[in-house]
Amino acid sequence: MATVFRRHPVDLPAILRALVASPGGASILLCLVALAARAVQFGNPAVQVDDQFYLLVGDRMWQGALPYVDIWDRKPIGLFLIYAAIRGLGGGGIIQYQIVATAFAAGTAITIQRIAGRIASPLGAVAAGVLYLTSLGMCGGEAGQSPVFYNLLVAQAVLATIRVVERPGLDARGMADSVLAMLLMGLALQVKYTVLFEGAYLGLVLAWKAQRGGTGPYRLAALMAFWMALGIAPTAIAWAAYAAIGHGGDFFFANFTSIFGRGHEPSTQTLGRLVTMAAKLLPLGYAGAAGLRPAPDPPAEPASTPILVRRIVAGWAIVAIAGVGIFGDYFDHYALPLLVPLAVATAPVLGDPSAGVAVVARGRTHLIPAAVALPLLTGVVTVTTIGKNRHARGVGEQVQEMADFIRSRLTGCLFVYDGEPILYHLTGSCLPTRWPFPDHLNNRIEDGAIGVDPLAETRRIMAGRPALVVSSDEPERKMNWRTWNYMQAVLARDYRPAASWKIGIRYRVIYERLPGH
Repeated sequence: MATVFRRHPVDLPAILRALVASPGGASILLCLVALAARAVQFGNPAVQVDDQFYLLVGDRMWQGALPYVDIWDRKPIGLFLIYAAIRGLGGGGIIQYQIVATAFAAGTAITIQRIAGRIASPLGAVAAGVLYLTSLGMCGGEAGQSPVFYNLLVAQAVLATIRVVERPGLDARGMADSVLAMLLMGLALQVKYTVLFEGAYLGLVLAWKAQRGGTGPYRLAALMAFWMALGIAPTAIAWAAYAAIGHGGDFFFANFTSIFGRGHEPSTQTLGRLVTMAAKLLPLGYAGAAGLRPAPDPPAEPASTPILVRRIVAGWAIVAIAGVGIFGDYFDHYALPLLVPLAVATAPVLGDPSAGVAVVARGRTHLIPAAVALPLLTGVVTVTTIGKNRHARGVGEQVQEMADFIRSRLTGCLFVYDGEPILYHLTGSCLPTRWPFPDHLNNRIEDGAIGVDPLAETRRIMAGRPALVVSSDEPERKMNWRTWNYMQAVLARDYRPAASWKIGIRYRVIYERLPGH
């Protein structure tokens, strides 16, 4: 008996349309894209030096260390609480924080899709979420940078604000959403203070809605004060908790005043980073501007929901860009907050079947839809950027081998003067200083901004005769020459190079203390 199998053609476009039209299908698709876009860095402890330090602080909090008191930094406590919660998941912490960050990225993409669905087709909305995920890596967000976490809070706050605007008036449901929006922005503020501008903007949108709904001036003023109080409540609670245990001054200095003591890099360096950032964001900015452009024939009702949402998103993007511009420095990860409003703004273009990139092949012109072309372009830049980062910063095997060597010889505390702070975590070493983030002692920009003289602190550490010290074979341009020159003299006199590893493009040297010194 012969069995005949018929081959039925698979209509992939129809399957894709059905998938993006379903809320559950769209969410599953975005989660899969998030995993695919970020999995290459899973398990790599050297993704980004900031992530290493956040994980170290989160781990040591479980051992009783108190940020700003036992481990100093100027990031808000909310960020360290996130990493401490991740350490509660068990394991080594590295792949755990990267998976949790991926979940946050996927959640942000899903929120982008829900916002964008109000101004674009289902395809355009899902493509906007995909675009966010394919763009993260090109701006240094392939692992656990702070915006990867707080972008979700900000996006959810924007979504709640839009729900308020969509309602006929500021009724009980609208008030509940307004409270949610401001509380979410308050929580985001305790992950990174730069969201202050976006929070203020959403507060003004809520005030506009209340005023249009007939709220009188006195009640409006009371509402604005209430929303402001909600926004600052998490920060006030954190400060009050520190004050209650006698460390309110430590909290205030680290969180609010120390930043003003930092030095500045040469303008040529910051300008170069700004140009690079702008070049990477240019395609999103162009598509976003086109997506938010008013229609040539606007509907009769100018206050219709799609138009209002477009205006809210446009204002959001402008405020986010202004926030990045004000703080300067222009490191790649500073662009990460911009990706959320820009991705939403591109949705109308991504959902337009006539929008795309014309490609000529074999004498014929083919149109690559924008929903494919833009995520593909950013994906290529992301893959290239991640490859460069892995080459420049190193991969897990190199750092883990170095940690194994240190652990086998370690007595007392390791001192990482110039190297990866994750080594403290991987070796289980005690911390020889309240300032274990190497930049605080070896970067001249931080000289005068950390509450202690870096040279005096470095001298104090070395007076404790650490058995092992990690440094580099040559200094970077940012080096604090006072501490570098001191360390070179002490290492040449009292230590010998025990081993060296090439971590990325730099050589890290492990110095071992000479007997009798």
